[in-house]
Amino acid sequence: MKNKEHTRQVRDTVVKKFKAGFGYKKISQALNIPRSTVQAIILKWKEYQTTANLPRPGRPSKLSAHTRRRLIRDAAKRPMITLDELQRSTAEVEDSVHRTTISRILHKSGLYGRVARRKPFLKDIHEKCRLKFATSHLGDTPNIQIQDHSGRKPDGVCKRPETGMEICLPTRQ
Repeated sequence: MKNKEHTRQVRDTVVKKFKAGFGYKKISQALNIPRSTVQAIILKWKEYQTTANLPRPGRPSKLSAHTRRRLIRDAAKRPMITLDELQRSTAEVEDSVHRTTISRILHKSGLYGRVARRKPFLKDIHEKCRLKFATSHLGDTPNIQIQDHSGRKPDGVCKRPETGMEICLPTRQ
């Protein structure tokens, strides 16, 4: 388990006292921190000439934070965009990256399947035709055939008379 890091001010104070000629033990007693911690801070300062936290190891990201945000914004704005299109747009701005890299960036931000929204079943022209039909048949008397009167059993489900008239379609005579 990693212990809490000391603040930058504490580490700078340790180095100042060391430059002033104090020993490890005197510095640790004055600042009330362990001697081994004082020793580690001074060894790090001797090696790197800084008391700041150094970057952690690991390969740096190929894409900058700006490009990463741009990818996420494009994918959220246009749900039908493909990884190849995103790859081409990234290659124009920055270095070319693999499709899986782009996919991984989008997955980390919560964008998984980029699919288009469902097309509505009724277009405007269909709604107008339905409205025209309904208004032209507004005064018609309900002439509804609830079941087949031919005497044979129907193949499908037969609606009972008490289910209501709203589920039945009007028949023409």
